Amino acid sequence: MYFRHCCKAKCIGALNEKLTVAQKEYIASTPFWWFPMLKQSLKISRNVLSQLCIKWVERRGGFDVGGEVVDFSLLDVCLGLGLRVVGEKIDLNEEVVERETWNTFGRQRVDVKLIYDFLMKFDDDVGDVELFCKLYVVLGISEFLLASKKGCVFPVIFKILDDIENIGKYNWGTLVYEYLVFSLCSASLALQNEPSRFEFYVVGCAYLLELLSFDHLVVCQSTFKCKMNLFPRLLYWMNVSVGDKVMKTAFDYDMVIVDVAVSKEELDHAIGQQPKDEVRDEVGDDVFNDPRADVMSDEKDDGA
Repeated sequence: MYFRHCCKAKCIGALNEKLTVAQKEYIASTPFWWFPMLKQSLKISRNVLSQLCIKWVERRGGFDVGGEVVDFSLLDVCLGLGLRVVGEKIDLNEEVVERETWNTFGRQRVDVKLIYDFLMKFDDDVGDVELFCKLYVVLGISEFLLASKKGCVFPVIFKILDDIENIGKYNWGTLVYEYLVFSLCSASLALQNEPSRFEFYVVGCAYLLELLSFDHLVVCQSTFKCKMNLFPRLLYWMNVSVGDKVMKTAFDYDMVIVDVAVSKEELDHAIGQQPKDEVRDEVGDDVFNDPRADVMSDEKDDGA
């Protein structure tokens, strides 16, 4: 039984090696400012996908590890990828008739490879910086965040990128979360109904599962010190090398950290640019509680 994913950074990573200063500055003004930091070598442990697909509990919205359910929520997307979890919703099935950026390819069916080939041949000296960056962001979204087996590009993404100055008003976090969760539910259902099936595919940003495993499982078993001073957490964990055997052992122990603390710095980054009340509605109240408060309260009660 094999579990496969489509989430990669090969194309975006290769493009990152040829970005100009002007292009980097333009991309830095978008919610995907961290795309230029992605590397071609980014990968997911082969044990993570199989273990978490099997452990997925749809009605609880989390993973059953050793009898404890580890929630997978919008907060994981917000902290892991730094994406907004409030704002205008995006309908991937929206019909798009004609868009300027899409017309670059003559309105033919566009996939990740087509955009990648176009951008690799792009003449930075005479080409339009804005056009390059719009297509670059479309590529990153389609290859890494909304990854699919055939590398398809949803037409509505072109529509949104045509008005790139307002790209930040959209609820990208919820879109990425729901796209991945739908795939997890589909894989889980297939496991139950088709036990003899040989291969299962998970679409979407499967790397979020790697981040969740680092936060809740690997740290629990590790002896290395984790000083996560980078936001989003992806930027820290993608540079930490953990072998497949270590990941498998972490799952075998069935030991898990159910609730992971959120640092003040992360709160400042993740919540600072979003309406606090709306974020509270989406991710819950706990994220706003300082985990040190209970400890300090106990010390006072003990006469400390």
